[in-house]
Amino acid sequence: MFTQQKCVLCLIILLAIAGAQQYHYFVTTSNSYDATAFNNSRKVVTHYGEGPNDTIHVVYHSSDSIYYTCTTDGGPSWQTPLALHPGTNPAFDIDRDGFRHMVWQYFDTVGSNFDIYYDCLDDWAPPINVSESSGNSILPDLVVDSNLVVHITWTEQVNYYNHIYYRSCELGMLTDTVRISEYGSAQATHSHSSISIFQPNYRIYVLWCCVDTSAYTPFHIMLRYKEGTTWSSTTPLAADSHVLRNPALDFSHGVESLSACWEDSTSGNLEATFYGGNGGGYATQGRSRYPVISTVGTTWSYLFWQEDSLGYDDIYYHLYYEYAAGWYASGSLRELFTIQEPVRYPNCCGAYLVWTQGENPPYSIYLADFGYPIGMKESKNNYQSISLNITPNPFIEETAIQYGNEHRTKGIALEIYDILGRLVRQFDYTMPYTDTHAQSGGAIRLSNQITWHGDDNFNNKLPAGTYFCVLKSGTDIFAKKIVKAE
Repeated sequence: MFTQQKCVLCLIILLAIAGAQQYHYFVTTSNSYDATAFNNSRKVVTHYGEGPNDTIHVVYHSSDSIYYTCTTDGGPSWQTPLALHPGTNPAFDIDRDGFRHMVWQYFDTVGSNFDIYYDCLDDWAPPINVSESSGNSILPDLVVDSNLVVHITWTEQVNYYNHIYYRSCELGMLTDTVRISEYGSAQATHSHSSISIFQPNYRIYVLWCCVDTSAYTPFHIMLRYKEGTTWSSTTPLAADSHVLRNPALDFSHGVESLSACWEDSTSGNLEATFYGGNGGGYATQGRSRYPVISTVGTTWSYLFWQEDSLGYDDIYYHLYYEYAAGWYASGSLRELFTIQEPVRYPNCCGAYLVWTQGENPPYSIYLADFGYPIGMKESKNNYQSISLNITPNPFIEETAIQYGNEHRTKGIALEIYDILGRLVRQFDYTMPYTDTHAQSGGAIRLSNQITWHGDDNFNNKLPAGTYFCVLKSGTDIFAKKIVKAE
């Protein structure tokens, strides 16, 4: 049975990839050429940060103001953008309860310097000045952990040299500011910090670039992490006499292993370099800038970067899927979507990519969905004969899976797959659609409803994450995403 299911799943996967289509949608316009810059912080976010999702959030700047918009249907339609605060370069995240958090840089005309501000869009508290400094504070990033603590990093100028600073915020209360860039000589300058949470032990990682002209290899990509209340020593991920710059971490809330990217000119040409995750990009003739990466376990990787090989700005992509012999697609957005104008400043979350497009203002912001090729992406129900409803979703302890079948003579099967496409929970394959109730494998079957406790076939509790609930009735197959929260 297992071998047969595995073969069927592999066939579904190959067919899904062969017939896969990428979609792109117009989001809004901006008067800023760099509306979705820069790559160190997240501009597009979905809840839990991975897996297919109909609700997608986007932040950007236009005319020195921060804007927010979202879609609830996967991209075709977007809410009217909401002007939030004066400022530029926002970073965005969503906590486990769905609260939206944001940081950005704001120019204080009185002090004539940039400050970093934080705001939760779903409470009544006013924005908080995080940097609280007379020095210029720019390029912020943030991530929210499972305890609803907001972790913030930014670049700040001190005595003519830039350093990386960190601060956390819990329930509106700020902790002490920590300077984490303690590597190199007094003349070393640090910038472009990115923050995320990875395994092991839900460490808070900060990545940045360092230029120390007194060193034999002056260019560095630096990494440091916080585990509990303790900061690690600083580790150089890369060091060279050639330029290394514009690093970015994968967007993670502690489920993934460390993955990152940056610009590397070691070859004599500026290339996008990818670290960890499932591999890297490929050499290009022009300058490769502002790389971003999204890796989901060992299964998927989505790599994007800006490129000018043909004399104009384009965004290149390289896509990885474990069960499709690794790298299965590559190319450029202009070619893929037949775009006739420059595209730039990519930013991604999972399979979703946003960018800024156009020659002259107003510039356009677009979103592309590159999909999750496992043959079971959350779909609209095109079958009138079957129905599937999951409440609550996301869930913590248990959720009710309600199913329906117009043709009651058919048997119904319910299966749960993890995000790697593996079958983890299987309910009765011959389960009839009746009004009787019975006990089956630890799950209560009452009429047309099953209560799933987030366990596998061996009654082991499954970890928090994205799963797929698949309903089979005759030749009909219907799937919905299901999220187990922490």
